[in-house]
Amino acid sequence: MKQLLSLAIPFSLFTVLIALAIPAAGQNHENELLSMYFAEDELVESATRAPKPMSQVAENVTIITAEEIQRMNAHSVAEVLNRVSGVFVGFNGRDFNSSTALHIEESDFTHVLVLIDGLRWNFAAGGMAVTDSIPVEIISRIEVIKGPGSSTWGSSLGGVVNIITKKTGSSTRPTGVITGSYGEANSQQYSGTVAGKVGKAGYFMAVGSQNSDGLMGGRYYDRENIYAKVSLDLPHATTLTLTTGYSEPELRFFDAYEYNWRVEGKDRNFWTTTSLDSSLSEDISLNVSVFRKEQKYIRHNYTLPDKTFWFESYEDNWTNGIFSSVNGHFGSHLLVLGGEFERSESKDETGERQYDEAWGIFINDTIKMGNFSLIPGLRYDHLSLTDDMTSPSLGLTWQMTENSLLRALVSSGFRRPYITDATPGLDPEEVISYQIGFETSVLSFCMLKTTLFEHKLKDTWVWDWTASQNSNGPDAKRYGYEVEIATTSFHDFSAQSSFSYVYTDYYGEMENDDQYSAKFTLLYDNPELFSAELFGNYTWWNTNNISSSGDNGSMICDLNLSRQFWLTEQTALDLFATCHNLFDGRHYWHSLYENPHRWVEAGLRFYF
Repeated sequence: MKQLLSLAIPFSLFTVLIALAIPAAGQNHENELLSMYFAEDELVESATRAPKPMSQVAENVTIITAEEIQRMNAHSVAEVLNRVSGVFVGFNGRDFNSSTALHIEESDFTHVLVLIDGLRWNFAAGGMAVTDSIPVEIISRIEVIKGPGSSTWGSSLGGVVNIITKKTGSSTRPTGVITGSYGEANSQQYSGTVAGKVGKAGYFMAVGSQNSDGLMGGRYYDRENIYAKVSLDLPHATTLTLTTGYSEPELRFFDAYEYNWRVEGKDRNFWTTTSLDSSLSEDISLNVSVFRKEQKYIRHNYTLPDKTFWFESYEDNWTNGIFSSVNGHFGSHLLVLGGEFERSESKDETGERQYDEAWGIFINDTIKMGNFSLIPGLRYDHLSLTDDMTSPSLGLTWQMTENSLLRALVSSGFRRPYITDATPGLDPEEVISYQIGFETSVLSFCMLKTTLFEHKLKDTWVWDWTASQNSNGPDAKRYGYEVEIATTSFHDFSAQSSFSYVYTDYYGEMENDDQYSAKFTLLYDNPELFSAELFGNYTWWNTNNISSSGDNGSMICDLNLSRQFWLTEQTALDLFATCHNLFDGRHYWHSLYENPHRWVEAGLRFYF
């Protein structure tokens, strides 16, 4: 507890002290503050599957934009999510891209639902979301919902990460970005995007390549990816959109001579969607989407030093499905009615094929009543591998003053058994979640956001080593808080910091434990000179998430620098450099995945 207080107090006050040093600058700063968290012109799609203002969203939501991702010089979705308060990223090496596990408010990594434009990215067989295969250059924004989103999305006990891709172009002149970077250990990334419009057809295309010899422990990484989106304007305010993507990461997880063990892997991901969006009237819109996703992963285990192959795990996953929704504005109501069906198939190294089918229907409403918004939701899921589930939720927002907002939410959620989890008698894990949040810019130079939460779980899954399968265990409870502070810009300087704390009561044989993280960003951003960003993250993993050989003891800091040069009115060049792990800290959950020492890379972006 002493260590916790020694971190919590300075980090909770860190940005306040910086903010107090920045004087108020009038009404333009208040407008800037309002845009930080709940501006009326900032729409959130993931809460109810219909765009609506942030001030009418009861969930604890964080949004990361393409501009922020670019400023980070991020190579992976995990690097981006590592910036988000309440998200704990378990890096398997923190190398130049690597496999990771996502935890939201100390949830299990299979509790987190990851989506690409609403398409479920989690493996159909086991439920884990492997995000290193998702290229960051296709991302327009990421919306993170912390806490269950089951009343809208179904199985999502811990939270939702919805990755929204970039739109097709709107001008006949093609626009895009070409990026290249090079760093230590022959770490390279090259990508290109282009967007435009030809007649009634818009397009967006992206290609990319990443590879590295490995910064630590004989690891390496190699990925090629391609993505395309085409939209066609049809009569009667209707748009047809087709997307397709392919990504193939290949990596060595570790080369551990002390254990006489090497593990290598390859993933292949193909996905395609066809969507029809139509405005049936001025206030009613229809969306219909069909999709197919193919994911294959192969893991090879070798005995060292003779490199004898001794084990292979292999799995093919296919998922086909359809989704449809109707959104309507009726007076003070924003009503969403939707349904979806998906069928998944999995084949492992034995050749055995297994199947799973699920369908769900949901309805939610956002009722605007003066300064209040009431948000009820309800979803029913039919699951072929376990019992059916019903997930209600009820949210409330209150715009207390022009500069202050209160949020409250009660919701239920679940994690369904996926194909490899499905054993006779295994019930879904369930949760009842309570959240309350407060956001204010009453101080004209900073924004404060706080959230309290409690997640009560029942029928938790416990691994039975004797039977080699999951079984339902005792109840558990996770509760804690998040504090976020952000300042306005003053002479091009700004700052953000956050502190997240989670305590878990296991109600069983496992020992209760806590977990917390402190994060900060210091930014200098002058378009006429240069941009400099220092980001730091200290995470204390609890004993269930770190082994005895892990190291919990350091803050990991990255320094990003960039300078932009305008070549013509329509073209520009960015030069950028990043020093990773600036102070050479050690932080890893297991010695097999020791993080790299300080390393540097540099590159350029050409805009046209």
